[in-house]
Amino acid sequence: MTRPLNFQLIQSFRAVVQQGTTTGAAAMLNTTQPSISRRLSELQRFSGLKLFEVHQGRLRPTSEGKLLYKTIQKHFDGLEKIESVVSLLRKSGTGALCLGCTPTLGVGLLPQVVRAFRTQFPETYINIQTLATTQLTDLLRQDLFDLILTTGKLDEQDFGTTVVKTMPAVCVLPPGHRLESEPVVRVEMLRSEPLLSLGEMDDLTIDIENLLLAHGMPAEFSIQTTSSITICALVAAGNGVGIVNPYVANTFAEKLSIRPLMPSIDVAVRMAMPLHAAPSLLARRFVEALDAHLHTLGSDVCGRE
Repeated sequence: MTRPLNFQLIQSFRAVVQQGTTTGAAAMLNTTQPSISRRLSELQRFSGLKLFEVHQGRLRPTSEGKLLYKTIQKHFDGLEKIESVVSLLRKSGTGALCLGCTPTLGVGLLPQVVRAFRTQFPETYINIQTLATTQLTDLLRQDLFDLILTTGKLDEQDFGTTVVKTMPAVCVLPPGHRLESEPVVRVEMLRSEPLLSLGEMDDLTIDIENLLLAHGMPAEFSIQTTSSITICALVAAGNGVGIVNPYVANTFAEKLSIRPLMPSIDVAVRMAMPLHAAPSLLARRFVEALDAHLHTLGSDVCGRE
């Protein structure tokens, strides 16, 4: 007659498979060899299965034993993960922080904030995913992020959304460009320039197109790409002029000339968090570090008063 298996029997079976002998299993579990042998006999009797055969002085699992071990090991792997999380929770209060952001903020904003945050929580595990806004929101709906940061627009009905900073977009010029001596680049000055932009559906691109049309200029671009990082790299190589968010522009400050654009186009950094659960301790502390860093930026990355 079969009986339910208890944890001691399963643990002993796993140890014998891993060690190959009842003596080795006993040492692994800090118990006696007779105790392991008794549990092994009970397991085979209760399960109705032959789980081992003797081979060259060692216990070798049968095909049934191998299959049972694989199933058991999956559960032990899960237990080890739980123990790891508990250890992190014990050290930091919540253990892990999962962040999502757009690639430009991942380059131009997040590194400094993470550095400040880690001075308080140096042992915290941080996972950062840099994705497009649509992907970020999809994953946030699945509770895979503690918070996300983006310069794109968000559906505020789905999340707790906050505009954490609004700053004007900037004009980036190749070194030695004719407009480099200008303290401010007015949109009319770009009439004959090859312009680089993001995709047609990007919010900043739409704002730039509206600005050009409002000043009687064609809303045409010589190069379009999916990343402001690429725009900056292309501009630095002399491929034209770009209008980008100030955070990514500053990371290329040594390779570009950065000038305020007039009329200005506001770029908002939005933060979103799940509505159905309170933020963790680490998420709250990260937001504090983010707010502190954004406060040091003032009203304009370029230094325009």
